[in-house]
Amino acid sequence: MTVLGYARVSTSGQELDIQIVQLKAAGCETILCEKESGTKVNRRELSRLLRRLRKGDVVIIPALDRLTRGGPFRMLSVLSEITSRGASYRSLAEPWADTTHELGEVLAALVGYIARKTREDIIRRTTAGRERARLNGVQFGRKPKLTPEQRERALARRLAGEPQKRIASDYDVSCSTISRLKA
Repeated sequence: MTVLGYARVSTSGQELDIQIVQLKAAGCETILCEKESGTKVNRRELSRLLRRLRKGDVVIIPALDRLTRGGPFRMLSVLSEITSRGASYRSLAEPWADTTHELGEVLAALVGYIARKTREDIIRRTTAGRERARLNGVQFGRKPKLTPEQRERALARRLAGEPQKRIASDYDVSCSTISRLKA
């Protein structure tokens, strides 16, 4: 079993010292550090930490937000990656986020369930809202560059052999907009 620490700050102007002291005091044998935004999905040191995890290892972090600032679903994804490798995690700032004991595992499962249900509710409400809007006549997607009359005239000009570049210039659109017009 290896006890690994992970410390992160967002900018090069910030310092890792306080986090490193906390992690050493918590018994970390190895500490991986980086200065990267927590919103960035692919961070070199976090990826390295996850790759080297083995069954029985423990990851200690100063606080959950050091792992990611990508919201609860990204957080759960990272924590799930740790546990899927047979490792445990412990947050020094959030005592409930500790899978090194049974209660922590139960709480982590509960938080995961709540996050999953929240995500399902968001998807359900968003889908219902889109459907209501569609029934009320809302058109999704980009607004057409040309009116139906302009499309008809531009298509007629193209079919008559006029160069697409000239037609596109007259309507202030790209050549690909003219080439996509269909009869």
